Amino acid sequence: MSRPLRVVVCGTLFGQVYLSAFNQPFAGFELAGIVARGSQRSRDLAEKYGVPLYQQVDDLPGDIDIACVVIRSAIVGGAGSEIAQALLQRGISVLQEHPVYQSDVAQCLKLARKHGCTYHVNTHYPHSPAVRRFIRVVQHALAEQKALFIDATCGVQVICSLLDILGRAFGRFAPCAFEAPDGWSQALRSQMQGTPPFSQLRGVIAGVPIVLNLQNQLDPADPDNHFHIMHRICVGLPGGNLLLANTHGPLLWHAQMHIPRERTETGCREPLPSEHAPHYYRTPLYALAEDNRDDLDGVLAEQWPSAVRHALREFAARMADPQPQHAQQLLALTAAWKDLMSQVGNPQSVTFDAPPPLPAAAWAAFNQGEEQDDD
Repeated sequence: MSRPLRVVVCGTLFGQVYLSAFNQPFAGFELAGIVARGSQRSRDLAEKYGVPLYQQVDDLPGDIDIACVVIRSAIVGGAGSEIAQALLQRGISVLQEHPVYQSDVAQCLKLARKHGCTYHVNTHYPHSPAVRRFIRVVQHALAEQKALFIDATCGVQVICSLLDILGRAFGRFAPCAFEAPDGWSQALRSQMQGTPPFSQLRGVIAGVPIVLNLQNQLDPADPDNHFHIMHRICVGLPGGNLLLANTHGPLLWHAQMHIPRERTETGCREPLPSEHAPHYYRTPLYALAEDNRDDLDGVLAEQWPSAVRHALREFAARMADPQPQHAQQLLALTAAWKDLMSQVGNPQSVTFDAPPPLPAAAWAAFNQGEEQDDD
């Protein structure tokens, strides 16, 4: 029986999510250490997980198989890509958290080939339970039907992961391109309360037309929060729409409203009864899975660790059976991201307050159900 793959986690901010994957038995993998600068948080986490704390890549022992680099890349002024390259030069396979410049990805792939190891960028969210199910459902649907359109919304922090989700669901990116239509006119802006939060793009992914609403805004003091909508993806099919309502679900099927008719002897087209066309009479909105049951604790303690475990299993499979298309898919993803962001430019710097809860009266109305109107 082969020994488990020995894993180190570099970085302890979002790196805590990667560490949490080892809060339960994780067959085939062993947490072997933390690489960080030596802050109190890092020391506490090393003690909690009972692993060594290394402050330099050069300090790592020679039996490390995988390094998860969860340190901001050069895109946001971090050293993540430099650390990834130093690890690859030691022959350690690297799974790097997104986003990463296309040029850095190309350099890391080159180093991985040279030193006989594996490199990949993890966009995290395609591995979450609800998104995995969404990808599977879309793949099965596309095996028999053609997609008509994609309608998507997300925050700029997760645009790379949204593209990754679509690339996985459709099996490719090409043909892929984006354009930004003219923005809001001054006449409309003068009537608005505040600034429009979304930049709209049109484009094509895998030949399918897409409309994307991108919240191209960041709060410099809190850049990992304040998504108006984290991920929302609707794939239009001939019979209706598959909707991932948000990152952690629910996944919905909304059948196209269609009244089946047949021509009678008189020449009129009359509705078919339900027994003759039952699939048209099913409930039009159907939850395919109850993925939105978890509160924030459940997302952080269950869904995100599950996503990391899934990503590591996929990465280990690529290590065991490297294929040229893996690098090609990653380069296609980063090329799509680069093209898209070139259309909208750098994020707008915005200061956000903490989001308030839904007002109590609105909650009451939500839970009350329909009002009884007189007909």
